[in-house]
Amino acid sequence: MKISSFDLNLFVILNAIYTEGSLTKAAEVVGITQPAVSNALSRLREKFDDDLFVRTGTGMVPTQKTVTIISDIQSALSLMQQSVNQPNSFDPAITERNFKLSLGDITEGRVLPYMMKEIYKNAPNISVGSYNYRRIDQVHALATNNLDFVVDPIIPDSDEINSYKVFQDYYVVIHREGHPIQKIKNLKVNDLLSQKFINVSNRRKGLHMVDLELEKTGHRRDIALRCQHFLIAPEIIRETDAVIMATHSFAKGNDLPFVEIPQELPPMEYFLSWHKSDEGDGGHEWMKDLIIEAFEDVQK
Repeated sequence: MKISSFDLNLFVILNAIYTEGSLTKAAEVVGITQPAVSNALSRLREKFDDDLFVRTGTGMVPTQKTVTIISDIQSALSLMQQSVNQPNSFDPAITERNFKLSLGDITEGRVLPYMMKEIYKNAPNISVGSYNYRRIDQVHALATNNLDFVVDPIIPDSDEINSYKVFQDYYVVIHREGHPIQKIKNLKVNDLLSQKFINVSNRRKGLHMVDLELEKTGHRRDIALRCQHFLIAPEIIRETDAVIMATHSFAKGNDLPFVEIPQELPPMEYFLSWHKSDEGDGGHEWMKDLIIEAFEDVQK
């Protein structure tokens, strides 16, 4: 079978169906109608003499034939995308463009002040939108250009996503000045866990990564308050005996005292993620560098 016999757009559609697991979502990614995607899939099935995808209750599941060929197709599409992007065509001083980011509230507080200062100084026609996308929706949003970047502790699960670690810090227990915990010598884990904790989470259920680690050693925090945003926590901490397990930089940034945790815990990490199709785009590269610079600045 010669490549000249193929409409190369069919490979774009094949990859979109594979990535999204849905004909409707694939249509949104490619920018065509759902019937057009169905028609393209029929043509692909005829070319390859294979079903390529099987419809199930959870979506379109690839056949072994698709699994075998998809890696080569994705590599070829990535190379073609890079060849059409123009990394030198972006001039931040004169370009008008909006960038859409998925950030949590604490990440907004860390990086947006630095980013906006640099944008006002060097890129007056650039604007930024910050949104909080559910993890289940991030890959689709990146693929459809509803998002340019995601900053999150978890990298979106897709072969179409590239990522870069922008932040790492260790956990401490943060408290008010004069808190009784400051008087405890040779602090033990049980001394910490006897405190009343603030837990920040926008999930209705499920344990924080820290709690999963504590449970491995038979420990559990006493949660006095579960709230959705970190930015409210410092005021509550200053006015009560409640404490919070957060990063060292969060304590430092809010000028609050803290104690070290006498148990080894995984560090807090944040990753910057973007869609592979944006590789080589000059504006995208510029914004990526700016976000990385902002995280470097906050960790000085």
